[in-house]
Amino acid sequence: MKVTIIFIAVFCSAVCVLGQSFTGEASLPTVNEDGFYRIFISPDASVHLNREFTNIRIYDGQGKEVPFLFEEERSNRYAEEFKEYEILEKKQNEGCCTTLMLHNPDQNLLNNINLIIKNADVTKEAILLGSDDKQQWFALKQRFVLYPTTSTSGTSEIKIVDFPLSNYSYYSLRIDDSTSAPLNILKAGYFEVRTENGIYTDVPLQKIVKTDSVKQKKTYLHFQFDTLRTIDKLELSMKGSPYYLRKAMLYEHKEKTLKRGDKEGYYNLLQEVELSSKHPTTIELPGIKVKDFLLVIENEDNPSLEIDFSKAFLLNRYLTAWLKKESQYTIKIGNDQLRAPVYDLSFFKDSIPSNPQVLTIGEITVFAKNKMDPSFTFFTTKSFIWAAVVLVIVILGFMSVRLLKEASSVENKKGG
Repeated sequence: MKVTIIFIAVFCSAVCVLGQSFTGEASLPTVNEDGFYRIFISPDASVHLNREFTNIRIYDGQGKEVPFLFEEERSNRYAEEFKEYEILEKKQNEGCCTTLMLHNPDQNLLNNINLIIKNADVTKEAILLGSDDKQQWFALKQRFVLYPTTSTSGTSEIKIVDFPLSNYSYYSLRIDDSTSAPLNILKAGYFEVRTENGIYTDVPLQKIVKTDSVKQKKTYLHFQFDTLRTIDKLELSMKGSPYYLRKAMLYEHKEKTLKRGDKEGYYNLLQEVELSSKHPTTIELPGIKVKDFLLVIENEDNPSLEIDFSKAFLLNRYLTAWLKKESQYTIKIGNDQLRAPVYDLSFFKDSIPSNPQVLTIGEITVFAKNKMDPSFTFFTTKSFIWAAVVLVIVILGFMSVRLLKEASSVENKKGG
């Protein structure tokens, strides 16, 4: 019985050790102040990570795990910025109306005004006029309604006034206050929406091999990297004809294991691509790990094209963690099956500064595999682990039956 218990304890310890094993590590630069820092995962560091970037951890000088947030740039971001109009005049005539005069000095084309107003449970009618000289006013929108404003997240809310597109220098908003107290208007302006591209880092291409097939009327382009790389975007432009519009298919090179254990390469279709002389071709990819891309261009009866330029990109990814000044920290890389950690920090994203200082991971040292060490070969295989699990279940079952028999025997002796 004691031997069985010892075996189970040793087995469980071995499994735990295997689960926590790491394959490489790198140091982080020391920081001068306590606080949150953003650790940039460079293309060279990403080579050692799995596709989901889950097999990475941070440890302090005492070997304790440091919680972090994994962040990934979005390929496209939409940002809104509130642009204020200059309020030239704001009159409140008791028992009549509130008049708000706004200035549009650049005579921008406008079709809306956003009002930031103190919360109020009241409905108002309004008139909007436009002018270029503040003397002669022209109607833009007659007798429209401003509805009550309510906000649970603040003391003000936004009203949007839509009107026909115009470029007057001045706008006059007249709000009827004859039946109720005036609104407390804080600001007037508009929201400018802009698109921001995510931040990428170049991934070097080792070489591009071009092959033309006159018989198949196709061009084959092999994009090759020095090793498995995480790629989020490809950009390329072709030349050789002033005008072209061609269909192409993008494939990734993969391998499958045959029954005998041999590996066989094949190409998996990723997406259809359009090549046009009007603009460079941008191919968005879902962060795939690949060493070789194949682009097959359908030439039809046209002459083949040449590559003008081609680039591969990695979308920037970061680990955001609280680091202490002058402390030593180590980045550790695990095996590809290591799952993403679960930290309390994920519940406090809104409390973390949006733009902390960025640190770069040092050069990663990959641990050498000891081929002579059986604990690294046989005992770390899935076959051994599953066999050991089955053995433990069998032993536990045997122990349960034995305990039941012993208990039954004791009861029979008592009954006798």
